[in-house]
Amino acid sequence: MFIRFLWIGKTKNPSIRALVSDYQERIQRWIPCEIVEARDPARKKRLDAVQTIAAEGEELARHFPDYGRIVALDEKGVAQTSSGFARWLESEQNAGARAITFVIGGPEGLSPVISSRAHMVLSLGKMTWTHEMCRVLLLEQVYRALCIARRIPYHRSGSQG
Repeated sequence: MFIRFLWIGKTKNPSIRALVSDYQERIQRWIPCEIVEARDPARKKRLDAVQTIAAEGEELARHFPDYGRIVALDEKGVAQTSSGFARWLESEQNAGARAITFVIGGPEGLSPVISSRAHMVLSLGKMTWTHEMCRVLLLEQVYRALCIARRIPYHRSGSQG
């Protein structure tokens, strides 16, 4: 299985960028993965929120793979426990999923076009997080899920494993 993380724009905060890199390296110990930072269409144009969401949706869709599962992150999605998420990820892997692409929209929200194409819409909880923090939270939860599936104690002790 291959995991792709797809989001709008570069991670600008150096502390967050370091965490993203750290978790990506951890995940790559067990599963090949990549991060795709799609072009931010609102960066060069003055767009209102609706136009921004639509433009970002088009940009994200350009990076969708021809195969595999798409998981969109959205506050209106399904919230899971870490162990439930781990079971889902493991079942996808055991079912022979070739790839899973996790998609995070821009700060204005996720395009309905992306949500409608997703196999699952996932929520990171009811609280609001910055767009860049969502990246770290997602990567950490994928790493945690891999640890749970491998019975590595990271998920119980909170260690940095």
